[in-house]
Amino acid sequence: MTPSNESPSENSPTANDSLGLATISPVEEVSPDEPDLSAVATLSDSPYPPSGEPSSSDQISSEADEEGDWEEVEVSVPGDSTAIVGEATAVKVARVRRKKRPVRTDAAELRLRGRRDMCKRIADIAPHMLKQSKLRLLTSYLDSKILPIGKEDDELTKFIIGEAPKLAERSRVLAALNTPGSGTDDLKAVIFAVLLQEETHSTPEYRLYEKVADFEREIVKRAKTLDLTDLRKSDPDWWHCIDTYRVLLEAAWGNDGLISPDEGRLLRVLRDHFGISMDDHWAVSALLKRFPKDKCVIHTPDEINEARKELQRQGLLWNYKNDADQNIDVIPAEIAAIICREHAGQELQAVNFRRLASHDAILASELRTALHRVGGDRAGNKAELIERVVASGVKPSGLLNPLDKEKLSAMCGGFGLKTSGAKAELIGRLIDFYDDLTFEARVTKDPREVWYANYELLAGRAYAELRAKKVITKDLDIEHQFEDATAFLFDNRLRMPCDMTRKDNKADGRLALDGGQTLLLDCKSAEGPVNLQDYLDGQFDGYLRKEQALGKNPIGFLVIAPAFTPQSLNLAYKYKARTNWDIALITAEGLRYLADRWAAAEPQKPFPVRLLNCTAIIDKERAEVLLSLA
Repeated sequence: MTPSNESPSENSPTANDSLGLATISPVEEVSPDEPDLSAVATLSDSPYPPSGEPSSSDQISSEADEEGDWEEVEVSVPGDSTAIVGEATAVKVARVRRKKRPVRTDAAELRLRGRRDMCKRIADIAPHMLKQSKLRLLTSYLDSKILPIGKEDDELTKFIIGEAPKLAERSRVLAALNTPGSGTDDLKAVIFAVLLQEETHSTPEYRLYEKVADFEREIVKRAKTLDLTDLRKSDPDWWHCIDTYRVLLEAAWGNDGLISPDEGRLLRVLRDHFGISMDDHWAVSALLKRFPKDKCVIHTPDEINEARKELQRQGLLWNYKNDADQNIDVIPAEIAAIICREHAGQELQAVNFRRLASHDAILASELRTALHRVGGDRAGNKAELIERVVASGVKPSGLLNPLDKEKLSAMCGGFGLKTSGAKAELIGRLIDFYDDLTFEARVTKDPREVWYANYELLAGRAYAELRAKKVITKDLDIEHQFEDATAFLFDNRLRMPCDMTRKDNKADGRLALDGGQTLLLDCKSAEGPVNLQDYLDGQFDGYLRKEQALGKNPIGFLVIAPAFTPQSLNLAYKYKARTNWDIALITAEGLRYLADRWAAAEPQKPFPVRLLNCTAIIDKERAEVLLSLA
């Protein structure tokens, strides 16, 4: 019986245009019970003979071609018009030509694409890891091999980036996942369950503790509502699966209070056979008072931290510092893809599964059918059904598979995806599309932000790493990207507009100060330390004097580079004594450190850039002093 609060629109195959979703026309949708007579009419006029080859005498008219694009589709038509009523009607598949549906370009989902590009890969993470985290990873990864003890932090970073393909190798990841731990396997699985639902498979370290504890409380709460007696009455088949699993799980726990590796493997096979999800496993464990720990006690932060470290040693969970100086726990994109697909069996994150299930082409009746297959409650409106489907263990492919090919093709067309191919291909295309949607709409990202994220690499001309990360396509890109990243730093982090002129015989940038004063700056990317002597008299002095000749009042010059030779500072002091112009030698690392710290503390307030006007080397330590004065 259909609930009275279900609106007729839920069963309508026409999409809500205000959502920009795919439109399924009732005329075009072929009922499985009623042959589409319009398709038969089209078949009789088709230029193709029964063999499927075009007839040389019956070509499609050029007039029809001019009316729009056409496509070939498969339709079901009656095979015998004399079939006896009440008996099964013979059905054959024929190929017909019809006008293509116009592709919608205003679907709301199209503005959300790009989630996977936001996920950090090993090459993105390694440069921002603490040395301790790098050594923890390498100690386990290298095993009995020679550990690069005594290596500098940069050398460890390069080593990890070089080993990235091996660290993300499928066999290594699966072996690490299947290696029994020190009694924390369930807890590690919970950590994965939490992070795999995060938009970029990452979260601040301190938030992970909270999210794991909340997840465990929710499972315990769910277990309290699990009544096997009621389930036996409402769905005997599902009850049989759950109760059989409960008996075996209780037996595994009962031997010694622990689940051995062999018992764990047997339970995993049983879960796959019965279609029991990890959430179901934990709920049954909680019913037995064995989850999260004995007597359903929640794990402590110390226990969660120990499980984190074990995952880090296995190279599955990584930790780095972000621009706001926060410790971030993350599963690298290459490794997350393997864990999602082959360990957790996760096709879509819950946020995007809800979006897929909310598509107007998926009717409430189809959601109820999906819930019926897993013994779920089928009452309620569409929004309630969607929440239940997402939480039920039904997979997105399982929800889409019962839909006819025509409907799946139309859903693909609504997003500009290819509409032809086998049914499995259409389903895969839709899942891949939804998997790439961000959780919320974002303002178009400033392209300079990508370059800024690789600021030190651009400054140091790290060609190999920049190419591996697809930041540059040719070596000449580095110079302009370093300058643009510097402009982004001043504009968006220090809140001080920077005029990057890029004209001949002028400095790379100008900072306008009050009173008509200016600070000039120049970006010098190099593979080694920059020697001020190479540029001072031939370039920088000329820039300052030309600025002065134009009626400006330059008070100093900022040189931004990866590092400086020892004699550069002495040369800057002599220049200051001779001209009274300051030359600040600023390392890229020091400037970015200052910018990130300032943006985190004072996101709207301009940095007092006059503090940079000094004859000194400004590195991270000096930047800390300037921040205390700002």
